[in-house]
Amino acid sequence: MADESNGGGGGFGWFILGGLIGLVAGAYIASGPGRSQVDSFKSKTIELSGSEPVQKAREAAQRARDMVTDPDHPVGKAIQDGVAAAKRKREELESAAARKMRQTNGEEGES
Repeated sequence: MADESNGGGGGFGWFILGGLIGLVAGAYIASGPGRSQVDSFKSKTIELSGSEPVQKAREAAQRARDMVTDPDHPVGKAIQDGVAAAKRKREELESAAARKMRQTNGEEGES
């Protein structure tokens, strides 16, 4: 069996450390040259948005969107089947919960 006394707050410590790093990075950016830094980021973004890797990524994203929305494509069909199954399961769970509530309310009314 694992020793549970050592793993209790590790995640919270990493969360705090990440917040501190974000705070330091934000303070550094805010204290920098400001407007010229923003202009530099903007020009780099515009420069990179027309690059070949970005164009390939956009094309791949469009192909993925087409696959997902096409009901004849296996991926689109699988997504539609999954959505239909989720709806059926939700209806089953809602009706089971309603039956349970009726049973609970019926038992309380008899007491």
